[in-house]
Amino acid sequence: MSFLDKVVLITGGARGIGHACASRFAQAGARVVIVDLLDEESARNGNDLSFACGYVQADAGNADAMRALVKTVLDSVGGIDICVCAAGIGGPPSAYWDLDDDDFDRVLAVNLRGPFVLGKLVGRHMRETRRKGSIIHVSSVGGKLAVDMQAAYCISKAGLDMLTKVMAVALAPHGIRVNAVGPGPVQTQLTAGLQSQPALLKQVLSRTPLGRFGTVEEIAGTVIFLAGPDAGFMTGQTVYADGGRLALNYMMPDQVS
Repeated sequence: MSFLDKVVLITGGARGIGHACASRFAQAGARVVIVDLLDEESARNGNDLSFACGYVQADAGNADAMRALVKTVLDSVGGIDICVCAAGIGGPPSAYWDLDDDDFDRVLAVNLRGPFVLGKLVGRHMRETRRKGSIIHVSSVGGKLAVDMQAAYCISKAGLDMLTKVMAVALAPHGIRVNAVGPGPVQTQLTAGLQSQPALLKQVLSRTPLGRFGTVEEIAGTVIFLAGPDAGFMTGQTVYADGGRLALNYMMPDQVS
């Protein structure tokens, strides 16, 4: 699939799923602009970012930063054809009763308000320039399932799924599509702690029919599909690349080796 000369803006693009998406788009010929909270020097330490045509350090949870970001990108590359909102945080694990107000606000700022603000800015640009673009959110099965100790995260992702639908309806008359990918457990920095705890890892995998963590490359493949012409009649959808997690309402039986 070719995205030759398409400009792709990716928040959270220096690490994890966002980085995998950035790499895949670049391989397909796109001009990729990476946005991340990390400064560029730190981001390049251990990560290949040579494929990116631009890098902007910005806080995805700060509305003013997102406004400045879009202006910077438009001034430097002239337009945005695809926007991937991959920036996301889990927040400190906390029981619902103990969840700190500031922690709650921060998670929602990055995971929900950020895509809301950026989506309006990019959507308005696409509308005014008559670009039949694509906006893709990175959601989670956590938007469908209540996960213990992750109240803010789950609430933010449920909101992101609805934001995807609302934006899809608003932007459809202009030929702009809005979709989301909902990963299950994926090998990233956010899940590194799970994989180092055998009991917790077994619990997670017992709820994942395919019996393994997904890879960031597999999630990026779904994003590439949603951005491309094969998904041209899809909008307002959250596609779950979750190893079967949402198909299961109980634990898988122990696998006999």
